[in-house]
Amino acid sequence: IPAVLLAGGLVVAAFGGWSYAAVSIGLCVLVFALGTALFSLKLIGGGDVKLLAAAAAALGWPNSAAFLLYTVLAGGIIGLIIAIARGRLRPTILNLRSMIFPVLSGARPAALPSVAGSMPYGLAIFAGAASLAVGEALGLSLRFSL
Repeated sequence: IPAVLLAGGLVVAAFGGWSYAAVSIGLCVLVFALGTALFSLKLIGGGDVKLLAAAAAALGWPNSAAFLLYTVLAGGIIGLIIAIARGRLRPTILNLRSMIFPVLSGARPAALPSVAGSMPYGLAIFAGAASLAVGEALGLSLRFSL
């Protein structure tokens, strides 16, 4: 799926000119590199990294920025819902605090799966894409500029 999404996105971007295609490739590389860092910390799966990078390339700039923001927000909301449903809200929040403020908490960041359990991030990716699509359809999309 990511390969087809990436190829289709690059073909569409090429119709806008080579500069659009170059931006799409750059977005793919950037998101893949950041995702690989998150993967190495065991915060996200490798398939999710590939899907996010391909989607960012297919959406282009500035839609990919809005998509990633929506995806992160959806991931946080879904993560909280899953933690509450599993009765693991407190360990999840403590683990999150130790990752964000390791110096203040006096603890090393722990891997999320060992402390709070894992979550299907594909659902957050879908929610991010759906939020972008609904926002675009209603004219309520976020706009980023450089």
